[in-house]
Amino acid sequence: MVRSAVADDRLLLYFNNVAKQNTYSVGLILGQSLSGKDYVIHFAKTPPVHSQDAKDGPSPGHRIKSINDIDEDWVADHARQATRMLPGGMHVLGVFFVGPDDVLNFVSPKIRGILSRVHKHLAAQKYLFGNPPNNEELVLYYCVTTQQFSCKSVELATGSVRPAEFKFLTSPMKWAQINCKYQMDQVYHINENESDWPLKKHMGIILDMMNKNLKSSVYLFDGELKDGDESVESIGKKKIPRSNKTSGQEDHLKPLQVCILQPCQGDDQNSFQISESGNQIRIFGHVVSKLWLNPKISINVASEAVMQDIMRSLTTRLEMHWDSLTEEEHGEDMNSVHEPPRRVLISLPNTNIAISDYLFPGEGPHDAKISLEEMLDIKIHNDADVVDAEGQADLSEYYNESMESESEEVIAKKPTEDNRTLHFIGLGVALLVLITSLVIHFIQEI
Repeated sequence: MVRSAVADDRLLLYFNNVAKQNTYSVGLILGQSLSGKDYVIHFAKTPPVHSQDAKDGPSPGHRIKSINDIDEDWVADHARQATRMLPGGMHVLGVFFVGPDDVLNFVSPKIRGILSRVHKHLAAQKYLFGNPPNNEELVLYYCVTTQQFSCKSVELATGSVRPAEFKFLTSPMKWAQINCKYQMDQVYHINENESDWPLKKHMGIILDMMNKNLKSSVYLFDGELKDGDESVESIGKKKIPRSNKTSGQEDHLKPLQVCILQPCQGDDQNSFQISESGNQIRIFGHVVSKLWLNPKISINVASEAVMQDIMRSLTTRLEMHWDSLTEEEHGEDMNSVHEPPRRVLISLPNTNIAISDYLFPGEGPHDAKISLEEMLDIKIHNDADVVDAEGQADLSEYYNESMESESEEVIAKKPTEDNRTLHFIGLGVALLVLITSLVIHFIQEI
């Protein structure tokens, strides 16, 4: 069976713009894969290699004269950065090339090396879910000379290369929108023998716990428990009354609200264990998820996509937060409040599908524009296009709790120090009384 891929015809303009650069280019194919068919939502050209980030790669301004000049590690890292911005259910489907040659050798070791490096790099990133469910990668080539496309599907496990059909649709693709707000309020207890572990290790354990909880959770669509084999289209289709339907008007999909019911822990009394706890980490807040899925996707797959979106977002934030900490903060031994980056949403050009970026406290839309232009090759002309989905966190309450906790520790230590001082004063007075009584007794004897 020939593998097929489709994209909106608006993306044709993107290749025309890339071709004007008169050089070899490489980039990522981003989208969703379902039942042997790929639905492409965006092409993202890999930015130029920075000399300080690659050992032997081309430096900025270096003209790539052939496919062999492309740095494999740089493309793989670009795939990791781009995947962080994708909503759940979206993946890196493969790579594209733009060049002047009439024919691209799809079986060349260089192309295989790029695909393999991207696949392995994404697979190594826990909870990133960068690779699609199948084991095939798309390779799309646009010849600047002939202005023609050629496409192949490469199976990495066997190395086989098969023809693939790529079409640009004149009518926009249909997507089902899934909305979810995941609330978190969990306490992670740290045993005394684990207190000196680095914060990053505790973060990994917390992510494992959250992933386990999400996998065993129940996902309600519009407040109802649906059959897992039922399609999103069947429950999301909003019927237009026949009396109000005009000629040629079709039923359309309404956004679906997903609610996550997590299992209660500790129902079995025999499972309780008592252990000494040295410290604790409290995870509090929420994650806003917005997904766009093919309407024919099943409820089970849609639930998996919601789970992946939450875990991908949390993992990205914690990694960014860890990288931003100083060496002193890595091993801090005090009460503190950590605020990971918040999520903002930006719609792709000429579509309602949005991708994500993450802003640290104090950062604004301008900072998102910089990363989007570099990682996804998207131009943002208006700050209003950057939607702050989660908003700035109000942490005054938690900072006050932290200060009160530290004050209580100081107060708890102070009486001990004061009592020690009074103890020595008491001993001194007693000794003085004893000496005085001995002197008086000696005088009376004389």
